[in-house]
Amino acid sequence: MAKKTAMRTIALAASKGGVGKSTLTAALAVRAALDGSRVAIVDQDPQLSLSTWWDRRGGPDNPQLFEDVDSSSDAVGEIASHGYDWLFIDTPPSQIDRMEAVIACCDFVLIPTRVGIMDIEAVRITEELCQQHRKPFAFVLNMVSPGAAATSSAAGFLRSGRRLLLEPHVSYRHSHGNAMFNGKTASEVKDATARSEIEDLWTSVQKAVSRASKVAS
Repeated sequence: MAKKTAMRTIALAASKGGVGKSTLTAALAVRAALDGSRVAIVDQDPQLSLSTWWDRRGGPDNPQLFEDVDSSSDAVGEIASHGYDWLFIDTPPSQIDRMEAVIACCDFVLIPTRVGIMDIEAVRITEELCQQHRKPFAFVLNMVSPGAAATSSAAGFLRSGRRLLLEPHVSYRHSHGNAMFNGKTASEVKDATARSEIEDLWTSVQKAVSRASKVAS
């Protein structure tokens, strides 16, 4: 019998709000569950957007929401003891101490950002926290206008300094918001482009996590 892989914990973190963290957290969690993985989610954002989405979804057991969980390695270990393959944590943008606590106990940090200059400048705070705690991280451009000059400029900036920018960029599409409103995600809607972007992003995330794990070992 093959040895079970240890649970991998991914934090979606950004010091600036409005970049689509909760939507991406839900989308990646559902996509992982569609592979047959057991998936847990934790909502550390006081707005509780992820928790509200999970309730609208009917409170499923995959992905399973863990409520009233603190940001500690002990809490992550407790969730792992239940046999989950993936844990996705949605972090609060304005509470840096709380976000840092999540970063400290995760395996990988995904930093979503929009292409606006204030969004791009704000990523440095999260990037520095990842570096301080020696956590592997990657960026994803979210809610972009494909082909726009601002998208190319933002991508160029994030790739500078040998930063890892995952592909594809996630487009601004009404399908994402509509899906969340109905307790679903882009993997479950008719919009083929939205589905494809999340499919490809999930592949990129898995590869990045796998590479980071090999480096750490």
